[in-house]
Amino acid sequence: MIKNVRFSNCFLCVLILIFLIFSLSCSGLGTIRSFEDADLRKDTPIGKKYRKIIFQKFEIDPNLEKDYPEITTACESTAMNELLRKSSITTIQKARLSASREEDALIIRTTVITLRMFSGTARTLDGTFTGNSEMAVDVQLIDAASRRTVREKKISTANNAYIASPAVGSDRSLPYDLGRMIAEYIAEVVRNQ
Repeated sequence: MIKNVRFSNCFLCVLILIFLIFSLSCSGLGTIRSFEDADLRKDTPIGKKYRKIIFQKFEIDPNLEKDYPEITTACESTAMNELLRKSSITTIQKARLSASREEDALIIRTTVITLRMFSGTARTLDGTFTGNSEMAVDVQLIDAASRRTVREKKISTANNAYIASPAVGSDRSLPYDLGRMIAEYIAEVVRNQ
């Protein structure tokens, strides 16, 4: 009987230690970015100078858009606003489709390739078993005059299920985080000076 109690206490201590190590290893992760800020700098600037950027409406599967109607709008608006803050290019426009053939214009075509969002209710009921929320896009930078793609990059962000909670609402920040990441990338590779 005493051996069983000692064994149970040892087993419980080991389980608590494993849980603490696991909790501490996950505590600093928050939002997981698919690339580091240093990776943004690896993309060399485009040789041609642009004075105007035209954002086409983000492309997304109609079923996803029906499920998440405001997500792409939030991401698109954040990208445009952040780009106005970070870039020396002052003319940034939004167009459904761009027919522009201007010599100094760059068209940004963005396609949402992954979108998974979990509600606060799902997080509360299922906790970490719901998985990670994720949003990923394919960004194409197209020279308006030649219609040639001058850069293409896949950018994604995902929230860690162990950190995301309904109280914090970090899953809701995904489109804003991704919009900032898109703006950082464009500001790094597009210059007008």
